[in-house]
Amino acid sequence: MKTATLPRTRSAVVIGTAALESITAAGLLRLAVPEAMGGEGGSLAALASAARLLASRDPAAAWIFRAQRLAIELLVHADNVGLRDHLLPQLLAGDRAGTTPLSPSPHPLLAMEAGNAMRLFGQYPRVPNLQWAGFSVAVPVQLGDTVEWVMLRGEEDRLRIGIDQGDPCPLGSRSATLTFDGVFFRMDEWLGGPAIDERVAPVANVLAEAVPMP
Repeated sequence: MKTATLPRTRSAVVIGTAALESITAAGLLRLAVPEAMGGEGGSLAALASAARLLASRDPAAAWIFRAQRLAIELLVHADNVGLRDHLLPQLLAGDRAGTTPLSPSPHPLLAMEAGNAMRLFGQYPRVPNLQWAGFSVAVPVQLGDTVEWVMLRGEEDRLRIGIDQGDPCPLGSRSATLTFDGVFFRMDEWLGGPAIDERVAPVANVLAEAVPMP
C-alpha cells in the first residue's frame, strides 16, 4: 500500500485532497464492502490491518480514511435505497468526500418543524474529511421519540464549517467544527432508523481501534 508523504509547507486543502486521492487509488475504500455494492469484499481483519498501517505512515490520511469509510458503511446499510444508490458509488470512487461525527456516541441534532419539513440545529467539533470540493455528512437527528440518521450535503445553507483545526488534528486531515444553524432537512436525505447503529458497529469499532482520535 502506498501513501503520499507531502511537505508541511503545502496547504491543508492540498494535502487533504491528495490524501483522499491516495487512499482511493490504493483501493482502501472498497475493503470489506460487498462486491454487489461495488466493493472488493474481504474481511474486517484486512480492513483493520490496512487502517493500522495507514495510521502509522500518514495520520492525516488515516483520519480521512476512517471518516470516508464509515460514511460508506452507513450508506451500505442505509434503509433509503435511493440515497444509497446515488451516493455510494461517488464515495467509493473518491469523487465525493464523506464523513460523520466520530465520537463514540455523537449527540443527535435537534429538529424543529418548518412547515412540511425540518430545520436542524447542533454542533460537532473535529469532524474530518471536510474537503473543499464537496462532502456529504451523516448525522444522527432526534425525530420524535427516536434517533434517526440523515446524510446532508456540505453545501446546504446554514451549515457552517469552521477553519481547519490544529493539534491534535493532523495537518491535512481537513478537520473542523460543523455548526448546523437551522439546516433544512428533506426526507430524501433520510438515511435510516435507529437500527443502523448496530449494523455499522463492526466496521465502526474496527476503525476506532485502528485509528484512535483524542
